[in-house]
Amino acid sequence: MIIRSWRIDDDVEALTHMLHRAYAPLAARGLRYGATHQAPEATRRRLIGGHAFVAQSGIRLVGTITSYAPDPAATVQAYRESTTYHFGQFGVDPEFKGRGVGRALYAAMVDDAIRRGAKFMALDTAAPATDLIALYERWGYSVVERTRWDSTNYESVIMQRRIAP
Repeated sequence: MIIRSWRIDDDVEALTHMLHRAYAPLAARGLRYGATHQAPEATRRRLIGGHAFVAQSGIRLVGTITSYAPDPAATVQAYRESTTYHFGQFGVDPEFKGRGVGRALYAAMVDDAIRRGAKFMALDTAAPATDLIALYERWGYSVVERTRWDSTNYESVIMQRRIAP
């Protein structure tokens, strides 16, 4: 397996289907994350909107994560902060879970964000997804704010952690 930057010629439809499989357990819990149902066009927009990485096993894309630079127009404070990047569209094919794919994607994304000037990393996830919140807390994140996105059916927590001095 290799971790690399996403390329414009990667199969976005296959990546979208992989995200649907990865997020299916969340959808089964009634949580409407974008990646549970998004069309390939939305996947492509999200990939292009940041710096995306993929995990590739043979010719198959088995995971992805995208980091986003600070956005002065963001609706949440953490995403506006000049040294805070955030990530999303993070998923690993269920067949590859438990093999370190997610950790490797995350590490590559954080290293890249630090090279780009990030001092902090942030994320958002569903407040009812207490298992994910606990995972991110183990990774050093803490909740810094809450919000409601128009595109989801739940309250989100914004989590943040320092990644560089």
